[in-house]
Amino acid sequence: MMQIKTTRFGEIELDEDRLLRFPEGMIGFPDMKNYVLLEHKPGSPFMWLQSTESPDLAFVLINPHLIQGDYLERIPSKERSQLAGENGRDPLLFAVVTIPPGEPQKMTVNLLGPVVIDVPARTGRQIILADSGFNTRHAAVRD
Repeated sequence: MMQIKTTRFGEIELDEDRLLRFPEGMIGFPDMKNYVLLEHKPGSPFMWLQSTESPDLAFVLINPHLIQGDYLERIPSKERSQLAGENGRDPLLFAVVTIPPGEPQKMTVNLLGPVVIDVPARTGRQIILADSGFNTRHAAVRD
């Protein structure tokens, strides 16, 4: 067991086998390599990717299929190979959510740069799907 300090959740204790290593870090945060995936609350579609190195660094994540039902089908096959886990295992796939303070109806989702987590290998990476036609500010709430 280990303890980590977080800004949003206080001090939490977790099993070391829940740690995820991001060898290249997240885009914009190349020096932050270690994270843990936390549930927002039971039944919520959101997760948190919390840095274990920086208490105030955490990303809100969501399954991109909840935003774009045909997400995988719209990714060109040459880029889809980036989504595979080690030994052909299917990884967890998330999109980073941005929620403007006080304006949750303006929430956007980064479908261009999904987060791929290989649970058995305990590794993750954020990739760029350059030829997918997706963008970094896809509206999560439709009018």
